[in-house]
Amino acid sequence: MATFEARVEGLTGLSIDGSSSPTQDELSEFLKDGVVDVTERITSLRPEQSGEFVRISSASSTQGALASDTGKVLSVLRESGTNDDWRPARRISIDKQSRVTDSSSLEYATAYHPVYMMSEDGAVLVFPAPTSSSTQYKIYYINGSPVNLSGDALDYQDSNIKYFPESKVYLVLLYAAYQSLLNNLSSYSISQTIPSLTLPAAPVPPSAPSFSTPTISPITVGSATVGTMPDIDSTTISNVGTPPTYTAPKVGGATEELTASIEAATAGEATDKYDFSRWFDLAADYIEDEEDVELATAQLQKIRAYIESYSTQMQSNLNTFNKEDKEYQAKLQEAIQQAQINAQKATQQAQIDASKVTTDAQIEAAEKQQESALLLQKENQEYAANLQKYSGEVGAYQAEVNAKVQEWVNEEWTQKFQKYTSDYASKLQTYASDIQNESLRFDKDIQKEAQAHAAAINEVAAEIQLDTSEYNWMSQRYAALKGQYDQAFGLMAPRESEKN
Repeated sequence: MATFEARVEGLTGLSIDGSSSPTQDELSEFLKDGVVDVTERITSLRPEQSGEFVRISSASSTQGALASDTGKVLSVLRESGTNDDWRPARRISIDKQSRVTDSSSLEYATAYHPVYMMSEDGAVLVFPAPTSSSTQYKIYYINGSPVNLSGDALDYQDSNIKYFPESKVYLVLLYAAYQSLLNNLSSYSISQTIPSLTLPAAPVPPSAPSFSTPTISPITVGSATVGTMPDIDSTTISNVGTPPTYTAPKVGGATEELTASIEAATAGEATDKYDFSRWFDLAADYIEDEEDVELATAQLQKIRAYIESYSTQMQSNLNTFNKEDKEYQAKLQEAIQQAQINAQKATQQAQIDASKVTTDAQIEAAEKQQESALLLQKENQEYAANLQKYSGEVGAYQAEVNAKVQEWVNEEWTQKFQKYTSDYASKLQTYASDIQNESLRFDKDIQKEAQAHAAAINEVAAEIQLDTSEYNWMSQRYAALKGQYDQAFGLMAPRESEKN
């Protein structure tokens, strides 16, 4: 019998190898997918045909050791305790496990009426639980692992399928065939390169001569500076003293200010008697531990008296602070008044200094102005002399320039321009001839390129037409094979009469 690869090639017209579209490995996967898809569809549409895809597990006496690779279990058999005395097990839901194992329950499972259920992980659990070689169980289930008759994984070189009806193999081939066509169609692409045209470069005309002109530097004069105004001293406030700070009475420990004069009692711990920090704890002991209301009341009165004494001391400290603050404010006011006096003095002195600076500046400015006037008069005289000299030099320079220009016109411009004109006309004629020749060559190249371009386009069009024809044929073949595949399952679907 022909291999699956050969039969798929016959259905599709493809040549399949290790580097084609699809590859042989991809075809193997299509065959496996086809087995799984056909099995799922037929067992769903025609449950009565499920036995054609059944697979029997090996027998086991270990609870939960067997499972279906698809989750579809058709039946489970268990030995009754006698070898080869197989009894069919009834399927139960997982919530009845406690009932089938309870000997007092009506649903109690026995060796002759066993039951089974599916665990959450897909394993089969049988009750009564198998314990020996004579109480083994085995399962009949829908196969979900496509293999050949040798038990090896299905591939393109095989020609048969185990646990699968021979009459349905053609459906697997249809599935693999239209999947192969779909794979091949997705690999189609049209990529052609159109030749380009290259134009010749035109010649560059000669450039005209150039000349430069002389430059004249400008005349610059000096500058003068003036003095700066003096600084004004700043005024500060001093001798204001140190602001007083308020000191609260010290509380806590055995030497605080308000308890330093308290003498220790003779009863109990001496520290507990004059350390205010421990009085509350002692009062708590009287109330919560000894439950002595009188001692607790006395202790609280003692604390209250201490607080009153503390308040008195705090008021005394506050009075001291207010007194020191009043003295500080007086000193501060005196320092502010002194600062105001110093500021007025500084302002007056600054006005005097400013008046002096203004007078000195006016005298210095008058002197500078007189010096500048004399200097300007001298510089004007010198500048007039230099200007007269410069005018003479400019006149001589102008005459020399005119002579040079005339000489350049006679010897350089006229002769060289005539030669330039003659050469340019000759080059222009040569250029026009080159242009004409280049145009003829260009036209020939264009015609040649156009012919090659048209041939290339015709070749590309032929290839495109061929590819399009092949693509259309494969698309139609894909649709036909896919239609046959789907139609086969449409015929299997139960009709209304069968449903009723």
